[in-house]
Amino acid sequence: MSKKLDLIVVGGGPGGYVSAIRGAQLGAKVALIHNGDLGGTCLRRGCIPSKALIYCAASAQSCREASALGIENVPPTLRFDKMRDHKTRTVRQLVKGIETLMKSNRISTVDGRGRLTGPGEVTVSVDGQIKGTLTAPRIIWATGSVVWTPPIPGVDGERVITSDHAIDLPGPFDELAIIGAGAVGLEFAYIYSQFNSRVHIFEIQDRIGSTEDPEASEVLADALSRYGCRIHTSARCTQISDTPDGRKRVEYENGGELQDVEVDTVLMAAGRQANTADMGLEEVGVQMDGGRIVVDEDYQTTIEGLYAVGDCIRDAGYAHQAMHEGIRVTEVALGHKQHPSPFAVPSVMFTRPEVAAVGLNEQTATEQGVDYVVGKFPFSALGKAAAMRKRMGYVKLLGDRHSDKLIGASIVGEGASELIAGLVQALRTGATLRDLTATCQVHPTMAEAVGEAALDALSRALHLPPK
Repeated sequence: MSKKLDLIVVGGGPGGYVSAIRGAQLGAKVALIHNGDLGGTCLRRGCIPSKALIYCAASAQSCREASALGIENVPPTLRFDKMRDHKTRTVRQLVKGIETLMKSNRISTVDGRGRLTGPGEVTVSVDGQIKGTLTAPRIIWATGSVVWTPPIPGVDGERVITSDHAIDLPGPFDELAIIGAGAVGLEFAYIYSQFNSRVHIFEIQDRIGSTEDPEASEVLADALSRYGCRIHTSARCTQISDTPDGRKRVEYENGGELQDVEVDTVLMAAGRQANTADMGLEEVGVQMDGGRIVVDEDYQTTIEGLYAVGDCIRDAGYAHQAMHEGIRVTEVALGHKQHPSPFAVPSVMFTRPEVAAVGLNEQTATEQGVDYVVGKFPFSALGKAAAMRKRMGYVKLLGDRHSDKLIGASIVGEGASELIAGLVQALRTGATLRDLTATCQVHPTMAEAVGEAALDALSRALHLPPK
């Protein structure tokens, strides 16, 4: 491990391996320390395997709904073993792809746990045994996050699992309780609802998907209820215990009343926390905030030459956010860009319907005192949506009332995760609502709703009654 290096990257997830690749592209000699987890949580236990399972769930849903199109079919037979195989093959293929990228970019990969032992110095250990030390003038810390579980009595009992376990598709379950109604909890609620489980969703806030547009929460709650999910909002779980017949009892407080439900298994999806414990950061002098690494606008820590990106600086973020940060911080660290400009980060929940957003929504705009106009177009008024029987949802756009610039977008419905990309670009480049109305969208497509929503904000919608 005495090889001369220009850059060390600690963490093999999206923020880490992208930083390493960008460093190699800029001519740096790079080593990536990944602790046997190349690809990170996103590829191995999060984004990718969950999407493989969501595709399985959506396929099962399509089979059930096919009779409405004149395609008669018996209810689908669910083979959990084959669905697990599909998920595993998908992950294995993509991990091999990253391994190939490391080799082709001549990046040295080091399997072990990295610990900062001094400025520009990282010690690598395997199973607690020190294997060597790497040194470089620049280090990027990208160790991501780990599952956080709230201190509920009984949370460490049998048949209480986290997303790390749920991704292996245990079950099937007759009844499943999911504690937490953010993206992870709601995606698993959709998956298991399509696999014939009765799902109970518990959320301490007054609505599910509480970081999204409130109207999006309503549409998604309606959809999940149609799939048979029971949604308990403003519900604080107080205890998880075993029942005499071998099930799990979830006790919760709602409106001052104590209630309970009995299920087969409990899935904890209450959040994540920065993965920085026992990595030597504080000992060397890195400023921390509740386990998160504190960075400046250039992602540099309080130690010169040490940078950090991704979930380890914020607890929970998005893989695409970490990737983008990885590119920028590497360019800053290697002296190619001194002042990276801000970028818009879209959020997505891959439920059915999908929920995607970027920028402000009506609630956050109001809280910030922004004077805005809003335009909305429902997919129920769109030809392509009618043809596909995907009428649920809408596109909603917010514009600054004075400058006409786009300041936010929310999409609920089929293909929302793809449609949001154009609006991310529009927001980043300062596009106006009138710019969006001047864009010629292909007909018939779901994207037509974007132009119609912009027209609606200007009181000119073509396929809606006059306001």
